[in-house]
Amino acid sequence: MIKIKKLQINNITNCLELICSEYKDSLYFKNLGWSENQLVSQFKKKVNYSFGSYYNKKLVGFLIGDLIFIEKVSEYEILFIYVKKIYRRKGVGNHLINNILAQRDTSKLKKIFLEVSEDNMPAIELYKKNNFKLINIRKNYYSNKNKNFNALCFSKVVST
Repeated sequence: MIKIKKLQINNITNCLELICSEYKDSLYFKNLGWSENQLVSQFKKKVNYSFGSYYNKKLVGFLIGDLIFIEKVSEYEILFIYVKKIYRRKGVGNHLINNILAQRDTSKLKKIFLEVSEDNMPAIELYKKNNFKLINIRKNYYSNKNKNFNALCFSKVVST
């Protein structure tokens, strides 16, 4: 059974170990600009609202994001979702997104935003499956292996 728990700064090592267990994923993670220092900075932010997905008490995926309050309502920005390869396409990403949606009553959540590289088709499929809508394209935003990729910006209006 999968359990979702809020991540704290002491979970950074587990997140890094999870990503580094897959060499290609760790390179992709670094090419996006994420490092241990970046994770530490993220987890120290007051607006950090990140969650881990645990199976048999072992971290198998996580969602890193910010919850920002604007005039008594909130908006959430998904910064990064990662799921261990053997747990992909088994609902872990959906669980993480649905956990954010489940918090909407207490957080007065109105919108969720994210951006994703156009070459990350599994993530794009996940977001479309969860009814995120494309709202903008940032041309040549990401660079990976001497190639530039557009960033696709998505949002989801959360109904209360």
